[in-house]
Amino acid sequence: MLFERNKICFLRLIAAALMTCLIGQTALAQKNAKIFVLKSNNISSYNKAYEGFKKSSSPAWTIAEYDLEGTFQNNDKMVSALNEAKPDLVLAIGAKALTAVTQSKISLPVVFCAAINITKDDLANSNITGISLTVSPQEQLQILSSLSPKIRTIGVLLREKNASHLLKTVVNSTNGKKINIVPVPLGSEKEIPAQLRSVIDKIDALWMLDDAYIHSKETLEFVVGSAIENNIPFMATSEVFVEVGATIALSPSFFDNGRQAANMIQRILDQNLQPRDVSISYHENPDLVLNLKIADKIGLDVPPELTNSAKIVYK
Repeated sequence: MLFERNKICFLRLIAAALMTCLIGQTALAQKNAKIFVLKSNNISSYNKAYEGFKKSSSPAWTIAEYDLEGTFQNNDKMVSALNEAKPDLVLAIGAKALTAVTQSKISLPVVFCAAINITKDDLANSNITGISLTVSPQEQLQILSSLSPKIRTIGVLLREKNASHLLKTVVNSTNGKKINIVPVPLGSEKEIPAQLRSVIDKIDALWMLDDAYIHSKETLEFVVGSAIENNIPFMATSEVFVEVGATIALSPSFFDNGRQAANMIQRILDQNLQPRDVSISYHENPDLVLNLKIADKIGLDVPPELTNSAKIVYK
């Protein structure tokens, strides 16, 4: 009996020692983690994402930065810099950085941020995850539908390549709501006028679910003007659109997007996870932006609770 007790105690001591060793190795790995930050370009939005990442990053991380300068011609130099840095993980800031990573077939774990509407299907068989710059469609729909009880039919502008995934999410979000979704999938910017004209008199609100190819000033003016002429609210993706005539937006912050990426990286390191096993996250805590001047112009009485919760209000 005494022998058995001693044997059990001995085994427990060995197990404890092994656990301490493993914990120490994990802590050491986290302490010495090397992060290679790949920026798409040296512009304000990506710099803000980088600042947010650094603000929430561990002081123990070693961070190396590389700027693609907006072109894929620097991919070979980027790969050389990455191989020299020997990082534990890569942070890709912006869509071009993410594309450069996938094109270069980098085998390292990758977390991205400041890129819109990226899904696991886009990253099939890749050890990549990240923080989308997209606000949850459920959250957007909730805000849009709360603008007015008259909103029953919503026209949704989105790129064809995103249509299947996003529309499925949107339709699921309408459960329990008397809302009809009219998809307006677009293959290019030039399709917008004709496609919008075909639905504008059948909808109560217009919703831009991604950037939907609205790049030029002329296209933006057409979309905004069409919504105003037909007295329907237009929900866009960011403050930029609201400033020039959209009614409302849940606008993501690049700084917060980078901060979320740092928190995701910390979680991956703490829990010894692989990015492929971590779900891509929507952007959290966006800023509610309202254009009350436009709301008044289209005869929309914005509920006081929305106005009071708005971060930015144009009057």
